[in-house]
Amino acid sequence: MKTLQLSIVLIYLVFCVLLGLWTQRKIANSKAGIDDYYAAGRNIGTGINSLALLAALGSGGSFMAGAGTIWNLGFPFLAWMTVGAIAGFSVAAILVAKPLRNSNTLTVSQFLNERYGGNKFIKLAVPLVIIFGSGMYLMSQMKAGGLITSYVTGFSYTWGLIIVTIIFILYVSLGGMLAVTWTNVLQGGLMILLISAIVIAALMNLPTGLGSFLVQATEANPILGVAGGTVPIAGYIGAFVTWAAAVCVTPHLVMRIFTSKDEKSARLSLNISMLIYGILMLVSALIIVPFIATLGADTLKNNASDMWMLLVAEKFFGPLMMGIIAAGIMAAVMSSTDALLLAVSSAVAYDLYKGVLKPEATQKQVLRVSFVVTWIIGIVVMLFSINPPPFLIVLYTAAVGFMVASFFNPLVLGIWWKKANAAGAVAGLSVGAISFLIAFFAFEMPYNTEILIALPLSFISMFTVSSITASTSKIQVEKMSSYHSN
Repeated sequence: MKTLQLSIVLIYLVFCVLLGLWTQRKIANSKAGIDDYYAAGRNIGTGINSLALLAALGSGGSFMAGAGTIWNLGFPFLAWMTVGAIAGFSVAAILVAKPLRNSNTLTVSQFLNERYGGNKFIKLAVPLVIIFGSGMYLMSQMKAGGLITSYVTGFSYTWGLIIVTIIFILYVSLGGMLAVTWTNVLQGGLMILLISAIVIAALMNLPTGLGSFLVQATEANPILGVAGGTVPIAGYIGAFVTWAAAVCVTPHLVMRIFTSKDEKSARLSLNISMLIYGILMLVSALIIVPFIATLGADTLKNNASDMWMLLVAEKFFGPLMMGIIAAGIMAAVMSSTDALLLAVSSAVAYDLYKGVLKPEATQKQVLRVSFVVTWIIGIVVMLFSINPPPFLIVLYTAAVGFMVASFFNPLVLGIWWKKANAAGAVAGLSVGAISFLIAFFAFEMPYNTEILIALPLSFISMFTVSSITASTSKIQVEKMSSYHSN
């Protein structure tokens, strides 16, 4: 057991739980309880939201598992995915930030329900897609949390997973988006400090010039810089497309737009996050990854690749700093996990329970259901995470791809195309979701290429059906226009 590292991580986790208790009391005494729980009162400033957005995207997969993924799948794979994510912030700022923030809705489901006139299929299907897609995404984050907990406690991965899952669920179920926002601010700051510290230490410990060190790494691992060496070029394109569209529709990222104090702040937050995320990913890839070759074949063989960045950091730092780094990586994991848990609970409690099953449900009833659902979903995902697939990044990119295939066309066309109607949205969502699942489960396709089939099919279906069926109502068109002009 790494006593000092464990103590630092425990202090951080206890702080998160106490913050959840504090925000729960604040929400209980607030007249705007639902808005506070799911949208943090819609009053989060640009700086805070920028850090929270960075934390929501910069997950355990990005900052913890990135180095090992690059070593196994090559620089080009992660480069295409990262550039896609960077582009995605700008795409979201242009296409969806203003109308989503001006809509005064709380969730992706609620926005789509209003856009398509309360269509029953949309009401039911959208939350189900969010539950399934976010559940897949959660598996990757819980795996990362289990690995970190195992690292600092010396317990098995399974026990580490159980411990960290309970803590994740506890503070999210208590405090909702308000707790998530404030912890995300801390988590975003910790991630910046964490990557900066490791990169500076790596530069100070370079055995030779950086250029020569990179060449040595490619000699030790010839596939490192070869395009198409491990994943076909189509897989790179699929990863780029997935993340370029993800910020527009992925619920735990979109929810940050709803929390912004206004649409200008939402747009600015997206672009600031884009800049910081891009810099952190670039420097960590170029400077940290070459040190993996120095770990030795036995170390690499006996440790999961998602843990290799921690092992590199151990070469530079003692127990105190490693405790802080472990807490920082835990923060990266928690930053996505908490937002995803909240997205799933809102899909069940707010969109399904209040939106479909019991429209007359009170605020207290909705929050109670959300509390229970957070625990149920968290425990179910934890059980699936006991034997997860390899490569965190590939797993959660597939989860995001499923949601992009389902939601991108109904959401974006619904905002910008007046002829988009409920029948078209139903067709686009259904064809996108089903074709992605068929491609993913029924065929052995290269990583992330399913989106290249599902997204175009979704667009064709929605465009065709909307074109040949009745136009959307004048009321819906006027409502969308008001979101653009406010």
